[in-house]
Amino acid sequence: MSNSFLSVRELQESDIELIANYWLGADQVFLQGMGVDTTKMPARNEWKEMLTDQINTPPDQKKSYCIIWQVAGKPVGHCNVNKIIFGQEAYMHLHLWQPDVRNKGYGVPFIKLTLPYFFQNLKL
Repeated sequence: MSNSFLSVRELQESDIELIANYWLGADQVFLQGMGVDTTKMPARNEWKEMLTDQINTPPDQKKSYCIIWQVAGKPVGHCNVNKIIFGQEAYMHLHLWQPDVRNKGYGVPFIKLTLPYFFQNLKL
């Protein structure tokens, strides 16, 4: 889905390193500000395994589901849900990877583009 400048799509294998880099390269203060317990942070190989499993798991069996956010066709963040009860509910999280993309007013448009994926594919 797209509004020409902002677009979203499902997670692809080429995105796995980008997500791992976001989490593993983030400043500790930034992570703690989001409530992340950095002592429980997965290692790079665990990120790869978790995200690869997510790509290969059917929607009704997914433990998490990720949508990639793009500005002018370039991946800049992601929105994922976890704690999925297929057909009922899921908990959403939002992440813009680079500080220069934050606070630009992209959040609401990205959410509007993302929600149809969650509602349609997870039958929420």
